[in-house]
Amino acid sequence: MASMSRTLLAWLLLAPALAAAQIYRWTDAQGRVHFSNQTPPPGVNAVVVDPHAREVAPTPPPQSGPGCYTLACERERLEERERRRAEAERREAEERAARAAREPRAPRGLSFAKYISIQRGMTEGELLALAGEPDLVSDQGIAIAAPSTVATGRRQAGAARAGLTLKTWTYLPTVADPFVTTITLVGGRVSEIERVRKF
Repeated sequence: MASMSRTLLAWLLLAPALAAAQIYRWTDAQGRVHFSNQTPPPGVNAVVVDPHAREVAPTPPPQSGPGCYTLACERERLEERERRRAEAERREAEERAARAAREPRAPRGLSFAKYISIQRGMTEGELLALAGEPDLVSDQGIAIAAPSTVATGRRQAGAARAGLTLKTWTYLPTVADPFVTTITLVGGRVSEIERVRKF
């Protein structure tokens, strides 16, 4: 019983000392933040942190300088760094896309096997599926077809001219296929095919 009372008395005497233990916060030379209940090394600018302090929203905006030590302030600093990093990544991606858009695309050309498969009267969709996208597209407006007869009223006919779109697709030469292939489409169908060796 006497030893139990002595142990209880020792705990009662130590409790205020344990409760009065201080927590120190400091930043080392590498920028890492340390928390410790032991006295920091000499020459370190340490701050005593109250472990029982309640976080209260500050009235002025939080400072980003070295004097801000609350968790809210640290969180805001981290969020600001993340926002700046995301903004820098977005700007870098936009610059890469702009550089890629400014650079000319390498010519795809048209192989001989695809060239001999193209036929007059083929639709634009069939040509695209067979030969692929051209290196250059020139929209030359509307081609006027020969006059035809159209109904202008009941039992009446009149002369009319049909307008058809006129496009030119060009496939540039490549090292593997040194020919320029020019395909003229009238009204969405292949009208003329021309292939000229360039080198």
